[in-house]
Amino acid sequence: MNKSLKAIICFALLLLTAVGPMEAKSKSKKVVQKPTYMIGVAISQVDSVIFITDLHKVDSVTIQKKTKFLMDRQLYSFQLQKYITETYKGGPYVTAIFFGNKLRKMENKYLALHKRYVQSKELRMILVDQGQFRFKPEKYIEENE
Repeated sequence: MNKSLKAIICFALLLLTAVGPMEAKSKSKKVVQKPTYMIGVAISQVDSVIFITDLHKVDSVTIQKKTKFLMDRQLYSFQLQKYITETYKGGPYVTAIFFGNKLRKMENKYLALHKRYVQSKELRMILVDQGQFRFKPEKYIEENE
């Protein structure tokens, strides 16, 4: 082989080894970090009370790219459950988290929840504002498949 052919082959191999891992890495990244709006709801199983948190923005939340779903959402639910249990004693509480990246859509969700339970004769609604409780971003650890 002549020198120029060897140089071209070496250059091509160098490019493949440099570009190949970058492409594989970007394809394997299935989650993204982005700010998300959240609302938390906790309902007592024993008492006729429902807690609704303010709508607020949580920075650097891990979202699955393909399904646009919140990763480790149970940890956010546990944050709310822990706060409600420690602050209001009693329980057990069933918690749910509503999330989205569009502010207007989440405002409508919050208003719908508020309207539903303000009119309820069976449940007493307690609003939990941001001064009392805020969701904290959870560190996502990717599982190896």
